[in-house]
Formats: sequence, C-alpha cells, structure tokens
Amino acid sequence: MTGPRRFEELSRQRVHDGFVKVDRVDLTHDLFAGGTSPVITKEIVGRDDASTALVRHRSRGTLVFVHQFRAAAAEHGDPWLVELCAGKIDPGENAEQAMRRELTEETGYQALSVESVGTFYISPGYTTERMHLFLVDVDGEPGHAPGDGHEDIELLEMTLQDALEAVESGQIKDAKTLLGLYWLRGQAER
Repeated sequence: MTGPRRFEELSRQRVHDGFVKVDRVDLTHDLFAGGTSPVITKEIVGRDDASTALVRHRSRGTLVFVHQFRAAAAEHGDPWLVELCAGKIDPGENAEQAMRRELTEETGYQALSVESVGTFYISPGYTTERMHLFLVDVDGEPGHAPGDGHEDIELLEMTLQDALEAVESGQIKDAKTLLGLYWLRGQAER
C-alpha cells in the first residue's frame, strides 16, 4: 500500500495520569488527495500492551474461557463477559511471558505449547493499546487460579462449534475473543 506517510506532532499535553494516561495532541498529517491536513486535536489514551490466550484443552477437545465481571460493559446491560484470558504486559515481560502469567493466574493451567497468532490494535481511534494473541494448548485439570486479587472468574469450556453459536446468539461479544474464534475457525476450514 502506498499513500501518505508523514505526520507532525505539534504539541502534547497530559490531561490525565492514572491507570490510563490521556494526552491531548495537536497534529497534522499528509492527505491521500495530496497536501496536509489542518491541525487536528485528538485525545489519546495511553495503555500498556496486553496478551491474550486462545486456550485449547487437548484431551477434551474444548476451548477454555473466563467468565468475569467487566464494569465498563455495565452501561450496556450485561457486564458478565465470556472472554479469552488476557492481561497487560508488565514491565520487564515480553508478550509471551505475560500471556503465560495470565494463563496461570486466571485459569490455573500451564501452557504445553504456544503459537503466536499475531498482534492487533484494540481501538486505534483513541488508544495506543495493542493485543498479542497466542494459541495455547493445555491438558489435565487446572491448578489453583488465584487471579490478581480483585478478579472473580468462572472457567467455561466449549467446543469451537458451541463457542461460534454463542457468538451468533450474542452471548460472546468481546472483540479479542471474537477475533480468536474467527481465526481458529479459519484454520479449521483450511
């Protein structure tokens, strides 16, 4: 793909410095039609990258999900979401190390094999966060899954077909989970 490649950040001001960082940024960028955009002001949420695991249970032929409360989803009626296990990458960790830690914390399982699927932006219109997706195989029974102290997690297992039906019925609506399931369906159709 070719097209505009230049942008210029004119100013940046931190307007919030908490769990997430929010910067107000003034910038210009090249336009596809030629020339340069007028000055654009954007608020950008700075958030650490995260890792997520699409977990396959080898002997049962199921996928392992976490079912947990998500306060931000409460505004839309049902804050208990079925998701892939996931979490932010802590300082000093790489994406796979973070995924392995989150897998153990949230599910109690240890990874038997790990395959990197890819990296994607969560919502690049406002946040810097990227998600690193891994396909992980586990087996046996989970160990103790303490979470990180504030998580209330229920483990759910479904076949790929049941999970896809849960997507179609609206029971699974988390973006990283949808992406992982559609990717796995594509692999199965090959």
